[in-house]
Amino acid sequence: MFRKYFLSLSFLSGLVFISCFKLYAQEIVSSTNSLSSTEEKTYFTIRLGQGGFRDSRSPTGKLGGGQLTLDLKPGRLPIALSLSSEYYTNSASPTHSYEISNLISINMLYVAQLLNIERANYFLGGGVGRLEVPKDKDDPDATVNGNLYNLEAGIHMRPFRKIGFYGLYKYLYAKKEANNVKVIDFSENIVLFGITYTFSL
Repeated sequence: MFRKYFLSLSFLSGLVFISCFKLYAQEIVSSTNSLSSTEEKTYFTIRLGQGGFRDSRSPTGKLGGGQLTLDLKPGRLPIALSLSSEYYTNSASPTHSYEISNLISINMLYVAQLLNIERANYFLGGGVGRLEVPKDKDDPDATVNGNLYNLEAGIHMRPFRKIGFYGLYKYLYAKKEANNVKVIDFSENIVLFGITYTFSL
C-alpha cells in the first residue's frame, strides 16, 4: 500500500518537475528572444534643451541658448551617433562676435547604464562641427563661419517609456583669425537641461 502510494507520488512529482522545467525553458527562450529583439533594434532619442554659458564679453555676463539633438544608437552597441543644432545669443537677432547664431556638430558618444538603474544612462564623448557668429558690423547679415571641437558628458533618465529628461555639460572650443584679428574666440563651459523623446525601429 505504502509502496503504491510512494510510486504514485513519485510519478506525480516527476510530471510536475517536467512541467516546471518546460515552463522554465520557455521563459528562457522567451527572454532570449526578447533580448535578441532588443539588441536588433535601433534607438532614436530626440533631445530638446535650454541652457548657456558665462562670458565676460556679454553685458549680462552670460549667454542663453538651446539645443536640438538626435541620437542614433544601435541596440547591441554601447555607442551612439549624435547630430546637434545649437545657438547661444543675447537676443533673437545676434549682432556680436561673442554670440553664436548657429552651430552644427556631430559627436560620437559612449552610452552605459547608470548605477544599474533601469531607464537611466550616462553618456560621454565628443566631436567636431561648424558654427556661425556675427561680424560685429552694421550689417546684421554679416557673419563668420569656423570649425569647432567639443567634449560632452551627461545623464539621461526616462521615468516614462518614451519621455525623459537629461542634463548635459559640454566644453566648446573654436578659434579663428582674419588679418591678425580674432573673429571667432570661444573656450566655453556649457550647461544644458531638457526633455527627451525616445523611440525604436
